[in-house]
Amino acid sequence: MTGHKRTSLAHLISLAGSWWGIICSVILVYFIHPIAIHKILYLFIWVFLPTLFSEAVKMLIKRPRPVMRGEQVKVKTYGYSFPSSHTVAAVMVSAWVLLFPELRWWSWLFLAWPSLVGWSRVWLRAHDVIDVIGGVLFALLCTVFLSYIGLQ
Repeated sequence: MTGHKRTSLAHLISLAGSWWGIICSVILVYFIHPIAIHKILYLFIWVFLPTLFSEAVKMLIKRPRPVMRGEQVKVKTYGYSFPSSHTVAAVMVSAWVLLFPELRWWSWLFLAWPSLVGWSRVWLRAHDVIDVIGGVLFALLCTVFLSYIGLQ
């Protein structure tokens, strides 16, 4: 695959970690296996709160994005870099899906999704690998917390 094609693919995959991607995944999950509307509401809470908190962490840490350090960027970015909020959102959707036994047969797809989103963010130079790893760890911590308080 050429660099241009890889970049186009990375742009498409990166969208999967955006709000549009999250909304599409919710619709996809619902059509694959219709579930109660309150579970869909929990999904939005599961994704919205950790993503919002990851943005707050970015403001505290203030780690510059690769483009801010003068590196060539392949996507328009804003704000700070650590942790990757796209990765946080993708991991949170995947973790939520894995909580429901009736959806686990889709687990292979939802385990691959955060990995692909993370790869796309690094390929596009929106993040460094450490930002993506930080996003995964942050999301896993949020998953444990939300499960502990019973929000599932």
